[in-house]
Amino acid sequence: MAIGRQRIAWVIYGSLEQVSGGYIYDRLVVEHLRELGDDVTVVSLTAGSDELPSLTNADFDSVIGDELCFSELGPLFRDRSPGLRRVLLIHHLSAWEHPEGMERARLLGLEKAAIDAADACVATSLATADRLRSERLVRDVFVAEPGADRLQRPASAGQEPSGAHVRLLFIGNILPRKRVLELVNAFAGLPSAHAELVLVGAELDPGYAAEVRLAIASSEVAPRVRLMGCLEASQVMEQLAMADALVLPSSLEGYGMVLSEALWSGVPVIAARVGAAEQLLSQSRAGLLFDPQDEAGLYSALSRFVSDPALRKRLRESARSAQASLPRWRDTAQALRATLQA
Repeated sequence: MAIGRQRIAWVIYGSLEQVSGGYIYDRLVVEHLRELGDDVTVVSLTAGSDELPSLTNADFDSVIGDELCFSELGPLFRDRSPGLRRVLLIHHLSAWEHPEGMERARLLGLEKAAIDAADACVATSLATADRLRSERLVRDVFVAEPGADRLQRPASAGQEPSGAHVRLLFIGNILPRKRVLELVNAFAGLPSAHAELVLVGAELDPGYAAEVRLAIASSEVAPRVRLMGCLEASQVMEQLAMADALVLPSSLEGYGMVLSEALWSGVPVIAARVGAAEQLLSQSRAGLLFDPQDEAGLYSALSRFVSDPALRKRLRESARSAQASLPRWRDTAQALRATLQA
């Protein structure tokens, strides 16, 4: 039976316009749910606030909370009015960003309380769903993977870039878990003088960003490394159109939306085996994977890609063919709607 028009409260911190993969996911799903005819109200919370909104079934059929707000969602879900469906959207758990210890245990306790208070949990990747199950944090979990079609596919998709250098592109916020410092150091060790590195992303951790800048400035490859900052979607598309490869060396990703966006644009991928990287590249054969625990893995993958023109050509051709198998954002919204029905 088809589900009818839904009245949905979508709970986040702050504004939907924030620049991160999680907020881009939320924003695009909200847009597509509205296009499908649902009435979606964005409910903005302030982190750490004791004042929580009153959500009732007189106003809403469902409340979907981004798990980033786990401290507030536990009490909010428990206090909801009868008949209001509670859905927890999980990109990844904040506890997973910390090593074993008291802080990780504290965060995991709060996140488990939000999970237990929800009627359903939705993961944004198969990898996140599998980890939630393997750690016995959920009874069951649905999956609504992100679409790849946020950016317009460039006319040059799959063609060899015209630049004289092999252009390696990183897209993501400049944060420790993205391992940007490790990327800069690995790039600095490459023997090729015909490669350049472009870093696109917001400097959300000023201390870490300063470390990255210092590593660039103190290396001989500084003239071949560009820090672009945060870019608009159209500018990101332009950078992908000029790239030979997208590099994502993260230690943790819920999905890693830029991976599928790169393939959508016909750009091969060099990535750590986290999030959706292995799933996407095993299907498309359009990139190189390395183990995030292997200290030499990133360097080896970069060196292999930069030094082998035939490999670059083969991966580029595979990336060009990958578009047909990639999900669309409308599919993501429909998968989430199916969860509401289930």
